[in-house]
Amino acid sequence: MSEGIDVTVAAIIEQDGKFLVVEERSKNGKPVLNQPAGHLEQGESLINAVIREAFEETGHRFLPSHIVGFYLWRNE
Repeated sequence: MSEGIDVTVAAIIEQDGKFLVVEERSKNGKPVLNQPAGHLEQGESLINAVIREAFEETGHRFLPSHIVGFYLWRNE
């Protein structure tokens, strides 16, 4: 059986030496800081996905200027 591929995007937003982060709960319920992130939706570009996710999680609008990297993780 073939499963779909999940693509996650994350924003690194810096201004004046400060980074925009969101506070989330870890699996054990402890608060953690993370970058705004989420999943690519059907038919969406990577750029539009990261813009949307950052806005949904923070209310902050931004225009990405660089790509930090692409990473592949396989769940064995």
